[in-house]
Amino acid sequence: MSIRTAGREPDMTVRAVAEALNLHPETVRVMTRSGDFPNAYKTGAGKQSNHIRIPWSDVEDYRTKQPKVSR
Repeated sequence: MSIRTAGREPDMTVRAVAEALNLHPETVRVMTRSGDFPNAYKTGAGKQSNHIRIPWSDVEDYRTKQPKVSR
């Protein structure tokens, strides 16, 4: 991600995470509910908000835990 806010990566939308990990957005939502991104949170008022934000650090942690694919 190229945009920086106050020296740190901004929190990402589900769509941005899906693109970064080459996954479907619904897969990212399921992963969020299952705890793969422990610091994810909903924005907006009340529990009905569908706007999920995922810190870039959670995405990087997830990437480093994935097995390497050999070609």
